[in-house]
Amino acid sequence: MKRPRYFLFLIVALLAIQIVWYTILTVSYIKEGQVEGSDFRWFFAVGKVSRQYGSGAVYDLELATIAQAQVAGTAVGEERILLPNHPPFVFPIMALLAGLDFRQAYIYYFLGVWIISAAIMSKLYLILRKKDWPRLESLLLSCSVLLFEPFYISVLKGQDTYILLIGGLFLLFSLGGKKDWLAGAGLGLMLIRPQIALILAIPFLFRRQKVWWWFLATATLLGVYSFIQIGWNGLRDYIVVLGLSTGVEGFGWDEVGMFDAVGLIMRTIPALDINLIHIIGWIFYLASMVGLSIIWSSSKEIKQWHLSLAMFLALFAAPHLHYHDLALLAVPLVGLVVVGVERKKIKISTAVALPMVTSIIFLFFEFWDPARLTFPYLLMAGLPVWTSWVERDG
Repeated sequence: MKRPRYFLFLIVALLAIQIVWYTILTVSYIKEGQVEGSDFRWFFAVGKVSRQYGSGAVYDLELATIAQAQVAGTAVGEERILLPNHPPFVFPIMALLAGLDFRQAYIYYFLGVWIISAAIMSKLYLILRKKDWPRLESLLLSCSVLLFEPFYISVLKGQDTYILLIGGLFLLFSLGGKKDWLAGAGLGLMLIRPQIALILAIPFLFRRQKVWWWFLATATLLGVYSFIQIGWNGLRDYIVVLGLSTGVEGFGWDEVGMFDAVGLIMRTIPALDINLIHIIGWIFYLASMVGLSIIWSSSKEIKQWHLSLAMFLALFAAPHLHYHDLALLAVPLVGLVVVGVERKKIKISTAVALPMVTSIIFLFFEFWDPARLTFPYLLMAGLPVWTSWVERDG
């Protein structure tokens, strides 16, 4: 395949910018002691609580407060507690890591996430090769997902967003081959963020129902596994924690800085009553779910633009959305370029460069708040529009 003369120079430049910046950021993050204040702090604290008091106590906020203070090296009450509000099926690995020194556990987790994610990207590489993509371009696009800036930030902070991204990629992989079981399993993994998974899963009740049933089976399996771990008392505490997960800044939540509709309204109309904003947010969330269900039921088949639209609404309408959850945008971005190349509406050189350019835009906008808080919305809304154009005949 003949590549444009500028192609290799552009790709090398884009990769160099990302790799150099990520290396500097990682080294400074670890050296300057920011790891102790990262999201990994509460994951590690959950592991400590689980090892000492049993897995049924992981949602006990009093124990969580003590454990997080110990990890941060501060007195109880000096640091805001980070709510342990993630599903319990992710916590056994934390209990295993909690037997190590904190920084050692962080390094193991950091490397483990990259290895697992790279293994999944190898599947993307094979799919692209089957679509007659050249080896170099297939490898570069796969690497661009690993280097997608919000995803990198999630790994650096010790988050579990990689599970969300993997679930989204499974959903993407299932589109062409009609692998309903893979789509359902992917949606099940996305229950790591239930507010995102539900809005994506419900529409499949009305088209490709097997996806829904596979999702339900995966969710049931994870639910039973989780209940075995935490029991009735743990389940009760988990429900309490979930109830505190919206609009409680004292528990480490800063909704004004979030990237969903609620965050946008708070920044745009700061004088509006917070309770009214939450009501608007929930109405929009339910309306998005209903709207997607209507679109699914009226469509003969589910195409890439359907998935892009669903992911836009799942992110934008979510009750809360942190920056690292924007890693999911890599899925519709990859879907766009793959379909664009198939339809001959996007050159393969552009397809490879686009995710890298997007990451670098994210990177530079980190230093300018107005752009940092605007660009994600433009990308979210723009992807389904662009994808719809690409898939249009003619």
